[in-house]
Amino acid sequence: MNLPELSVNRRVAMLMVFLAVILVGGIVFFGLKLDLLPNIEPPVVNVLVTWPGASASDVEQRVTKVVEDKVSLIEGVDTIFSKSMDNISVVSVKFKWGVNLDVKMGDVRDSVNFARRDLPDDAEEPILLRITSGTIPFLTLSFTAERSWDGLHHFVEKTVVENLSRIPGVGQILVYGGEQREIQVRIDAEKVEAFGIPIPSVIAAVERENLNVPAGSLKQGRTEYYVRVPGRYTSVEEIRRTVVGVAGGRHVHLSDVAEVHDTYKDRDLRGYHFDREAVIMAVLKTSDANTVEVSRAVISRLEELKEKEFPSDVEFHIGMNTSEFILNSINNLTGSLFAGVLLVFAVTWLFLKRLSASLIVCGAIPFSLIITFIFMGELDYTINIFTLSALAMASGMVVDNCIVSTDQVVYHIEKGARRSVACVIGTAEVQSALVASTLTTVVVLLPLAFIRGLVGVFFSSLTVVMVAAVTASLFVSLTFIPMMGSFFFRREEDRLRLHRYTDAGILWLERGYEGVLEWSLENRKMVILVSLVLLGLTFAGFRFIGTELSPDPDTGEITITMTLPEGTDIEATDSLVLRTIEHARKAVPEAINVFGYDGRDDKGFAVAAGQQAGPNIGNVGIKLADKSLRKRTAFEVGESLRSWLRDQPGIEKLNVLVTSPIKSMFLGAKPLNIEVFGDDLGDVVRLSGMIADLLRTIPGTVDVSLSQKQNRPEIRVDVDREKASLLGVNTYLVAGTLRTYFYGHETGENFWEGEDDYPIRFRLRKEQRNSREIFDRLMVPSASGKMVRLSTVASYRDTAGPPEIQRKNKQRYVVVEANVHGRSLGEVTKDAQAAVAEMDIPSGVTVEFGGQIREQGDAFRQMGLLVLLGVLLVYMVMAGQYEAYLDPFIIMFSIPFALTGVAFAYLLTGLYLSLQGLLGIVMLVGIVVNNAIVLVDYVNLLRARGTPLRRSLIEAGGRRLRPVLMTTLTTFFGMLPMALSRGQGSEIWRPLAVSVMGGLMVSMLVTMLLVPVVYTVVEEKFRKKPRFAEAKEAARS
Repeated sequence: MNLPELSVNRRVAMLMVFLAVILVGGIVFFGLKLDLLPNIEPPVVNVLVTWPGASASDVEQRVTKVVEDKVSLIEGVDTIFSKSMDNISVVSVKFKWGVNLDVKMGDVRDSVNFARRDLPDDAEEPILLRITSGTIPFLTLSFTAERSWDGLHHFVEKTVVENLSRIPGVGQILVYGGEQREIQVRIDAEKVEAFGIPIPSVIAAVERENLNVPAGSLKQGRTEYYVRVPGRYTSVEEIRRTVVGVAGGRHVHLSDVAEVHDTYKDRDLRGYHFDREAVIMAVLKTSDANTVEVSRAVISRLEELKEKEFPSDVEFHIGMNTSEFILNSINNLTGSLFAGVLLVFAVTWLFLKRLSASLIVCGAIPFSLIITFIFMGELDYTINIFTLSALAMASGMVVDNCIVSTDQVVYHIEKGARRSVACVIGTAEVQSALVASTLTTVVVLLPLAFIRGLVGVFFSSLTVVMVAAVTASLFVSLTFIPMMGSFFFRREEDRLRLHRYTDAGILWLERGYEGVLEWSLENRKMVILVSLVLLGLTFAGFRFIGTELSPDPDTGEITITMTLPEGTDIEATDSLVLRTIEHARKAVPEAINVFGYDGRDDKGFAVAAGQQAGPNIGNVGIKLADKSLRKRTAFEVGESLRSWLRDQPGIEKLNVLVTSPIKSMFLGAKPLNIEVFGDDLGDVVRLSGMIADLLRTIPGTVDVSLSQKQNRPEIRVDVDREKASLLGVNTYLVAGTLRTYFYGHETGENFWEGEDDYPIRFRLRKEQRNSREIFDRLMVPSASGKMVRLSTVASYRDTAGPPEIQRKNKQRYVVVEANVHGRSLGEVTKDAQAAVAEMDIPSGVTVEFGGQIREQGDAFRQMGLLVLLGVLLVYMVMAGQYEAYLDPFIIMFSIPFALTGVAFAYLLTGLYLSLQGLLGIVMLVGIVVNNAIVLVDYVNLLRARGTPLRRSLIEAGGRRLRPVLMTTLTTFFGMLPMALSRGQGSEIWRPLAVSVMGGLMVSMLVTMLLVPVVYTVVEEKFRKKPRFAEAKEAARS
């Protein structure tokens, strides 16, 4: 007993099966998480080492190279990137896709532990970071206050962060800006010289006094007493009175050689909300958390805190909120899904002319999707823009099988068969064709689920969801349709005036098609010639279509990064940030929030996540109103801001980013990357500058810059080792003392006040610290403890040094970067490659195109191979289905003309060919053959019954035109809302919908004429052994 027969004979049992599916699917659906993207974890581990006070060159030599040497020995390492900056080293270890990152994380940790012994003693403990989609903040907030400003940072860090961190799913919370309390010990160089007390002795004295020591316990009788020495300072006055030495027979207190102030630390990072100073908070989530739920929980908790614990003048403002884009994108896709279902219903009703049949066919959509939800829950997939776009596309595809089976059942009912018999016979007749057409779609899509690298990241979950939906639709078409048809299908058609017109139209189409088909069979050479010309135009058309890796969605978020010349202090950067915020406030009426920040956090987390930071780097973020409420796109707003910023003096590098921050983290902030390698950094920088000048002349390039920052002014202190040795001074003592004087020294134990603690920092007084003359007055300790004037053992000179050093695979390199605007990345890259090829490149210097260009090339090659693999797999499936070699060959002629439709659709819409468009082409390989399968299958059925060849082709064409039109139009109209959508996120899936729609329509038109022509040529010219009764008789005669 086959499935259709079982469904009709055991209708109640089958009905219970579908009710169970609804129940289980509903439970699973409400448990699915919402997110922007699938959980993405590229095989990259970042090693972050902080060495406070060190220059970029010192960090490279003493930290970066040491870590690189150790991690390069790990098996499976693909590429090692590193950045050496002031105070911070970031080494990124990239493995090959597909490795077990948990295991590799352990290997990196072991290597770093080995390297730890060779790192400077005062370097902080290395931190290992895995980069995931959760590494990018999903929520950015700014806090403002008037009276409470001084204590705002402390309030946010202690009260707000502690409350939010208790919310399930909240990961790390970063707080920047505001005033941070600090106990500053401002050393007076003149007094230190007068008393002759070494600075290390002063610091040691303070650290020895500020501690709590548990001294054990004492037992007396039955009582045990714990002995404690509570030595921590309880007031700033206590710190001032600390005895730090003896001079002239009397005690020297700390207040004698330094000023002690309870104040705020120098602000390394400043934040703004519009033009008001603000504390900026970035909230990250755990990788498995539901972004929308966590975002709602965080905002809800903040509202509660505002009512109960916030000071009256403290306000919080939401800057970037990823969940808004997620919800808007998902709502738009959901709208496209429902609109597609309505259009599918309209098409089926017009063709079938039976309301009950149309409702049952459309009822197959939710059943197929519910079954798909069960698969998604089992595979731990989230509802994101990829899986939801797969569901939206599937809404038009899953009805194809149901339409074919319904059409055949209705055909038998119209011929007079009873409903139950018609349901079994009709479905059984097309069962093999349905299995074959489903298998062709599945075998084309399924390999995508196992692809590694960027293609796998983009499309793995999407293809699995589509495969599940199409497979579910096969089951539904063979069970749900005959079961429900045996209840509700009627012989009588709906008597509506509309159907008279549609009947007349379809009848005219059928007769017209039969006439054109007869003419085509009589003029086979002409049809083949026209088809070849069409193919030639197809390949010519693709030359005029631009390419890009993936479309940038209009998220309504714009990030501006401005880099000023090295050595620029934070005050000048601050001024530019405020001017930019003010301009955005006036010139961008669409902005609902504008915030900014400049400087660098001392832990380097921003740098580790791929962001730019430093006293000369300013950032401005703009949140625009919903896309439906504004006339300009975010890209147009970004271009207007870029034009204004180009006229601002002092900006050395500019990046106006209008894209997803996750995309920029994984693929680089700018899509066009040219990497220049060489041993001589001077030659590399010179050539990079020439390439940058060339890029500026290429239309479509904007924000051209070098990754290598300009050398910044330095004062180099050269120790005379012989003199120093005679006086008992060494380089280590000189460097350590100068570090304390200028950068400062934080004591091991903080100053505690209740439950809160604040750092104690030693450094020179500001006026002395910022004066060159101080080098002639500074004293350094000798090995004997006596003080020696610095100028006696060292000299200083002005020089310049790099603020940042980049390396790739242990070699210094410079990247020439550019954004692309107004042209496709592929077109600009082609021009750039031609320009670089004509350059005179010095020996020892190599130039490579990297970043998105390399990723695009690799991804396009993979997708091209997948198209070829899909063609081969489709042929194999059909050969196995028909037990023949020539029939599949005939059907394959429908595939090339899918490309014709794609080329015409892209030229018509002006879209660029991207990964999403290529996915559409891969899908078409499995979809467009379905019409040919249905046609050839029915031709063979008629010929097996004795109908002559030409008559079989014309009769099968006329009989199958209606279901072919229905399946094509339902898929076309099912995807039409996605192609026409202008909502948030629509840019991502529009190329996919346009590819499938264009390829399907043109392929259908060509298939219905070319395939019958090729069929006759094969049967009459190439087939040696007749297969059917009419052919055998013709052969005998």
